[in-house]
Amino acid sequence: MPTVSSSIEIAAPEERVWDLESDPRRYPEWVVATDRMLDVPSDGLRHGATYREYGGVAPFKSESEWLVTVFEPHRRQVHLGDDGTVELELTIEIEPIDGGSRLTHTLEVRPRGMLAALLRVMWPLVMRRRLQRSNDQTVANARRLVESGST
Repeated sequence: MPTVSSSIEIAAPEERVWDLESDPRRYPEWVVATDRMLDVPSDGLRHGATYREYGGVAPFKSESEWLVTVFEPHRRQVHLGDDGTVELELTIEIEPIDGGSRLTHTLEVRPRGMLAALLRVMWPLVMRRRLQRSNDQTVANARRLVESGST
C-alpha cells in the first residue's frame, strides 16, 4: 500500500496540538488536502464520529467520508476515509518531548478498481512526491497555528 509519513516538533504541549487535530471545522485552515468541510459532527470528534469533506491532491479531488476508528485523547487518532475510488487511513500521533510535542501524520492509500492500476504507475513517478509534500506542509501548518496560539 502506498504510504507517506511526516513528523514535526511543536513547541507546545500535546493538549494544544490535540485540540487542533480534534476540530474538523478548522481542517480547511491548515490541512493542505482539505478544500472545505461538507459535514462535521456537532459534538466534535470521538470514536465512531463521521465527517465529510471535499479535497484531495490534484488531479484526484472529490468528496470523501471519514470515520474515526481510534480516539485516544492527547495521543492518537485513526481516521478511515473513502471517496469511492480510494480508501485512506490517516494515523495521527502526538507524543510529548522535551520542550513540546512531536506530531506525526501517516497516510496509507488503498486505491480500488481502475485507479489501482493507474496509481501503480503514477505513484512512483508523481503522486508519492505530491502526497508527501502535502503531508509535510500540513504538519508544518499545524505547528504554525499551535505555536502562534491560534488553537
